[in-house]
Amino acid sequence: MSANGVFCLEGEWSADLRSRDSVLPMLELLERLAQIKFIHRDVATVTEVQRYLRIWKQKRYSDYRVLYLAAHGDKGSITWSSRNRSGLDELAIALRDTAADRYIYFGSCLTLFNSDEVMRFARATGARGVLGYRREVNWLESAAFDILLLPEIANHSGRPSTVFKRVAKRHGELARHLKFVLSTSTHVLRAQD
Repeated sequence: MSANGVFCLEGEWSADLRSRDSVLPMLELLERLAQIKFIHRDVATVTEVQRYLRIWKQKRYSDYRVLYLAAHGDKGSITWSSRNRSGLDELAIALRDTAADRYIYFGSCLTLFNSDEVMRFARATGARGVLGYRREVNWLESAAFDILLLPEIANHSGRPSTVFKRVAKRHGELARHLKFVLSTSTHVLRAQD
């Protein structure tokens, strides 16, 4: 089993209660293949998100090095449910200086569209790297990319640029198609079209 884990907060993908959309089966697959370990929680309100972010900060979860925020998104924000949304500034306040040596991955459309805003978020949180997409992404394509990406970032101990380059080299066509980005506090790396 991997030494490091993924702490996933997943928003509601649909208002239809019959919908079974979830990233959970993907996380279970990666765990069964001994690629990651994970914690997964469904969230629908900003209060729930803030509660679990406080829990993620606890020392006993320090080996869960990837915060995976899986939900609908828009430029500079992530949507937990039809009436609950968090902007990057709001999330930065909740995570202030607690993500050192950790990655924050936005599995959401468009959230990392603005490079300056994303670098501010990385500085405020102390994150080793902030990852996500600059465009609207297809569910299946992004899920396939998640399966490839999550073990890389959960188990990477080197520089963020090294993991980005490795992912871009191995899976470049998909990374470019999804407009995948990785930001640190000082620069943004983009998978270019």
